[in-house]
Amino acid sequence: MTKTQINTPNALDESKHAYRKWSEFNVELLKQLFTTDELSDEYSWWGIAAMSMGRESLGQMIAKHHESITEKLRRLDSIVERLELYPLASSVQVAETSKHSPSDPTTRSKKVFVVHGRDELAKTSLEVFLHEIGLDPIVLHRQADEGLTVIEKFEKHADVGYAFILLTPDEVAYLACEDDKPDAERAKEKRARPNVIFEFGYFVGRLGRSRVCCVYTGDVALPSDVHGLIYKRYEKSVEEVAYGIMKDLKASGYDVS
Repeated sequence: MTKTQINTPNALDESKHAYRKWSEFNVELLKQLFTTDELSDEYSWWGIAAMSMGRESLGQMIAKHHESITEKLRRLDSIVERLELYPLASSVQVAETSKHSPSDPTTRSKKVFVVHGRDELAKTSLEVFLHEIGLDPIVLHRQADEGLTVIEKFEKHADVGYAFILLTPDEVAYLACEDDKPDAERAKEKRARPNVIFEFGYFVGRLGRSRVCCVYTGDVALPSDVHGLIYKRYEKSVEEVAYGIMKDLKASGYDVS
């Protein structure tokens, strides 16, 4: 669960509202991405709700809210690990695959997608570097809305041959069962934003592991059991991994210099 200051009923209501919007977006995106509703049903399944005895305290309601978010994140992690087992809907297939093999360099455009969290400096540094080597980085919030929903806008601009996932430690998480412990005693981990993890999985499923590069920094937690991905760790600047990024882009068919 993200570490947030939820200590009043109003703060809890606001957090629940944001959680519902995020979860509804995930359900709709899963439905549109795949030819089966199996993954969206798995993600949104309620299970057997626990019965509450009497009126719950604010602390109990907050703990239950934390547990709900942790469970949805666990389901997303599980879905990411199995994405390649499910066929994508035809609307999100790479254009004109019948004309070119996916490994054919002629299918490579200069457009590459940049998935990012809240580290503005890291995002801008990666954009500048990609521009300098002759690529056209696509950052979603910089594109025109054109009256599209978030999902429609994402799908429209996700038609690329390569994706960079920028994982930065934007959130602090701990298990819901530790909610009643003093803050210093909680076993915490630093995480990327949930939307970053979901888009990470989207591009792994769409492009394949060899065309997704994960650039990360700090002690951010990496998705578990997703093997064969390209991971690049840097300390202070994205430029530290510039050579490795260019090497992998060239291996994937891109003409960069």
